[in-house]
Amino acid sequence: MSVVVLDANAVIMHGRAFPDRVRTAVEKGSTLILPRSVKQELVDDGLANDDAPVNHRASARAIQDLVDEGFLVLRTPDFETYSGIIDEARRRIADDTLPEHTVKADQYIPALVCGLATDNTVHLVTADTKLRTIVQDIAARNGVTENVILRDPLTVL
Repeated sequence: MSVVVLDANAVIMHGRAFPDRVRTAVEKGSTLILPRSVKQELVDDGLANDDAPVNHRASARAIQDLVDEGFLVLRTPDFETYSGIIDEARRRIADDTLPEHTVKADQYIPALVCGLATDNTVHLVTADTKLRTIVQDIAARNGVTENVILRDPLTVL
């Protein structure tokens, strides 16, 4: 079984094909994990915004359907165990154009990946080079490097 963690850009890059690709991957034996923070950003915030474009709301509903049908598994990191990793990731993601208090979903992904990689091989699907570097560094310090594989979004689904 393959454990795959998707970040927001991995979902967005597939566009309308995302639901079919998710179903196919799961039917072939993959476990697709959508961090709760990514769901919040892509689904909950989109559906709560009455001014969101129609296509954004439709995409949000399609992702929610995948969650409801069990094709996407929601996970959060263990905050007590991994709070230091979350704090470090937030600081490293922030920069001059993105203040630390506005960093959203990505800050939780390194902690989630490290937690899952203690027992599984985890494929992190992201095109975000900064996030990739942060995950590599943190995985190395936590002794799970050999269980973390970074994948390009268009090569997994």
